[in-house]
Amino acid sequence: MNTLSKNVLSLAAALLVLIAGAQPGFGQNVTSGTITGVVMDAQKGVLPGATVTAVHTPTGTTYEAVTQSDGHFTMMSVRVGGPYTIKATMAGFRDAEQTNIMIALGEARSLDFTMGLATVTETVNVVGTAPTRQEPTVAAEQTLRSTELQQLGGAMVNDPMRAIQALPGVAAGDDFRSEFSVRGAGIQQMNFTFEGISTAFLLHTIQQVHDTGSIAMVNGEVLEEISLSSGSYPQRHGNRTGAEVDFRMREGSRERVQSHLTASLIAASAVVEGPIGASKRGSWLVAGRASYLDLIVSRLYPDQNLSFGFSDVQSKLTYDVNARQQVQFALTAGQSRFERPADELTNPGNLLNADNRSAVGVLSWRYARSPRFAVTERVAMAANTFRNTSRDGPDLDNGDGRDLVYRTDWSDAPHAGVTFEGGGEARRSSASGREQQFTGGTFQLRESYNASAVTASAFAQARLTSASGAAIVPGVRIDHWSLTSDTAASPWIGGSLPIGRALTLRAGGGIYRQEPGFAELLGFRGTPTLAPERAYHADVGLEGRISQTLRWQTTVYNREDRDLLRLPNSEMRVVNGTLALASVTSHYVNALDGYARGVEWMVERRTPNGLSGWVSYALGFTRYRDHTTGEAFWGDFDQRHTINVYGNYRTSDRLSFSARVRVGSNMPTTGYWTERAGSDFVGEQRNTLRVPVYSRLDARLNRTFTWEHKRLTLFVEALNAYNRSNVRFNIPSVDRRTFQATNLFETMLPFVPSIGMLLEF
Repeated sequence: MNTLSKNVLSLAAALLVLIAGAQPGFGQNVTSGTITGVVMDAQKGVLPGATVTAVHTPTGTTYEAVTQSDGHFTMMSVRVGGPYTIKATMAGFRDAEQTNIMIALGEARSLDFTMGLATVTETVNVVGTAPTRQEPTVAAEQTLRSTELQQLGGAMVNDPMRAIQALPGVAAGDDFRSEFSVRGAGIQQMNFTFEGISTAFLLHTIQQVHDTGSIAMVNGEVLEEISLSSGSYPQRHGNRTGAEVDFRMREGSRERVQSHLTASLIAASAVVEGPIGASKRGSWLVAGRASYLDLIVSRLYPDQNLSFGFSDVQSKLTYDVNARQQVQFALTAGQSRFERPADELTNPGNLLNADNRSAVGVLSWRYARSPRFAVTERVAMAANTFRNTSRDGPDLDNGDGRDLVYRTDWSDAPHAGVTFEGGGEARRSSASGREQQFTGGTFQLRESYNASAVTASAFAQARLTSASGAAIVPGVRIDHWSLTSDTAASPWIGGSLPIGRALTLRAGGGIYRQEPGFAELLGFRGTPTLAPERAYHADVGLEGRISQTLRWQTTVYNREDRDLLRLPNSEMRVVNGTLALASVTSHYVNALDGYARGVEWMVERRTPNGLSGWVSYALGFTRYRDHTTGEAFWGDFDQRHTINVYGNYRTSDRLSFSARVRVGSNMPTTGYWTERAGSDFVGEQRNTLRVPVYSRLDARLNRTFTWEHKRLTLFVEALNAYNRSNVRFNIPSVDRRTFQATNLFETMLPFVPSIGMLLEF
């Protein structure tokens, strides 16, 4: 028999075997079956690259398959009988499992798996051609899902605010603080929302102290996603002139009770979650986190003798009352503390220790009368207290703030392509503050206020969408502030226009307002007649698709700021050759007009396999003029060039590597400083001296091991991997004779390696 004949016979025999395995009852030696199915995420998007294993319980025989590009998998020649335990696993997702599966002779058993996002991530897992947009007509919006939050938050403490620092257009240059700026505006101008309620109490920080750190008061392990809208967004919340950042907690597991323990060099956290009742109509989640940062600080900076520590808890309960109604309760609360050894302090007015405590709780009820109409009612309470104590006992600073909020939101889609949305809010706020300084041998009172106020607001917008996908969204917001008796309307409009199949144009504009706070109106340096600050936003963005997973985006923006607050003569400066000390008696005024203008570019790839991430560059200019004095200067957060790069590469379903690079030309050294012959001096013009360029590379490696219902992830992280000596502005010592300033800058984090682990069970 020749070679060709042998090959033909071999092929025929192989086909006969395959046919016999696929046809029940064909032949007498059939001993196998087939397992097929599809693996999806919670949004019903398919997950290619997931590993599916089937374990035959009596013998321990294991079969394995990997999902293809359409999310499907197939296991051939599986032993009949059972029972089998079949599990789908993928980096960044919780394992999905089915037990007691029996395989009949010749059966092709079809099983589908739905995988929720894991509390720790190893990759950017986003399925589909584009990231989810909360606001389709907003020109510049970015959303970080829990997978990216875990990678970007950092292994050391998992800070979601530091994850935001890596987003396109976001500027940050202080390793010790979570704060950042967007388009030349700081966090005091930004709107932060938690579970649909705006609040300012989401940071672990020390009030009124410059040189301490700050960390988000929300554990990244309990967040579903964070959305950042840089400008021209719908004003559901209002009272801010800058960007909006929305925090949303995830629900607990409705499958089974699960626990997650995480430990790193400076903090440890635990998350426990599970279903409510046998019917699993709801879920619960409780998380706790605590730092031991003071031990690390004492090791890295033995000469500082500083201690900053924090702890916090989060919880979320969800219950489906029926098919149309759902009740939720979400809570985040925490405290931070800063300490110094008393024997190192030389002045009775030196800070000895400081405490800051905050809590935000939101109770929600959602009623969906139909797929087209829904209403959500919320009641919330937010509170903050702080106290800073001097070496000899008297308080340097103390105060509190409380908000009690009732809010309603509704949406109605009466016709295809037409959606109406609106809502209203009533908020009662109270605050107190007291500050004293040790001057001239005694403690002198510098601040004292105690007041309350009510804010009432309402908004409405319409979304009109054509069959071609073009949309226009006009809206208006009305606010009334009892503290100043001001009532103002703030309109906005946004739109999107598809240009072909791979190009979309978005544009928007609006008026945004911000009311002065209690201290600016009623404090020792307050002015009761202050007007709200205003900002006029205009954005135009163009987004293009290069492939199913690759997109680019360009946004041009202009923000005109009007009547921003300024405290005159509050900074040391040189006037006519004489050193003028900072005034302690001037009062706030609506003094500053200015602009923030720039262009932002981004290229982004999102895929569950291979390389994901983005490369972005932002060019921006922020400048102000004091219309009461004629003085002009660059904004405190003016950073001309910002480069943010993030990438994650998943080599397998168990191993991934990620890195991020942040480079900024940096911001002005706030105040009147200048440089001459390599030395720093007090100057005559404001914000002319800049902090040196900031550049930092962070890298992280994750390795996951799974067995039964347990999952262990080990991670190694390198902060400031190339050991660059970045610096930040530090309040200096000034020679009043020569005007020379010493220690104007202080060095921040050197190269810091970190290791940690996450155990899920």
